[in-house]
Amino acid sequence: DTDAERARAAREAAQGELLALRAKRGELEGETQSARARADEVERMAAQARAEREQLTSKVAELELAVREAEHRERELSQSLESARIRFAEIEAELNLLAQTFAQHPATDEEQADVAARYESYSEDAALELPKLRDDLARLSNVNLNAEADLEALAERERFLKEQMDDLHAAREKLLQVIAEIESSAQETFNKTFEAVQKSFTETFARLFPGGVARMWQTDPERISETGIEIAVAPPGKKMMALQALSGGERAMVSVALIFAILKVKPSPFYLFDEIDAALDEANVDRFSDLVREFARDSQLLVVTHNKKTMELADHIYGVTMREPGISSIVSARLEAVGVA
Repeated sequence: DTDAERARAAREAAQGELLALRAKRGELEGETQSARARADEVERMAAQARAEREQLTSKVAELELAVREAEHRERELSQSLESARIRFAEIEAELNLLAQTFAQHPATDEEQADVAARYESYSEDAALELPKLRDDLARLSNVNLNAEADLEALAERERFLKEQMDDLHAAREKLLQVIAEIESSAQETFNKTFEAVQKSFTETFARLFPGGVARMWQTDPERISETGIEIAVAPPGKKMMALQALSGGERAMVSVALIFAILKVKPSPFYLFDEIDAALDEANVDRFSDLVREFARDSQLLVVTHNKKTMELADHIYGVTMREPGISSIVSARLEAVGVA
């Protein structure tokens, strides 16, 4: 029984506590709804406050822009006012100057009437045209009063230079004509001389190379300043070939033939040959000696050589010997005297 009573008492206490809790929950739910309502109101007020703040911010920006524009306009008006003041001062100064000038030199009735007649039908704004007239006046104030005399001097200088240029052109044409005549004469003389040397070279080559043929021609015979000279030879038993294809001895003989061919066309009373026979063999030296004897009949020859056969052609021999070490001496001999003895 005691346990049942305790259980009943506990159940009754629990039910009472449950009722209290339910009542408390109802109170809390009411408070929650009130809090939510207050929160919604606060949120609405905050949104409204944000909207008002944005409107105020936009309004402040508009006011700041308006203030800046007003300040800019104020500066422009101040500058315009200052410019107007300066212009007014200039106009006043000009008027004073004109008044002083007019007071010192007043216009006559005729001048006034003339000005009035000229501008009677003038319909333009004089204030707008006045700056242009001032600029024109400023430019005209620097007019060179000696321009006409300077123009005459320049014209005279131009005539003088033109005469000089005409003289130069005439002199140039005359010089070109003289050069053309000289070139024509030189071309004719050169071609005649070349033909003579060419013929002489062919004959001389045939004497040095019995049975051989030689040709010599100009690459551009019509232009003496640009022409070249080509040589081709055919030694006995060989075909025609350029100088580069010949042996050293053959090239030396061609050179000897060319030298003697030129000397036949333009002879001289004295010749100096320096080792002209150095590359010749014995047979070629004999033919070379024949040419030397032929030229020695009409001219005096001085030949520098180490070839014994060439030395046999000489009437006088001069040599250098060294009888003592380091001491050179010249030795000479007259071969004619030796031959007579």
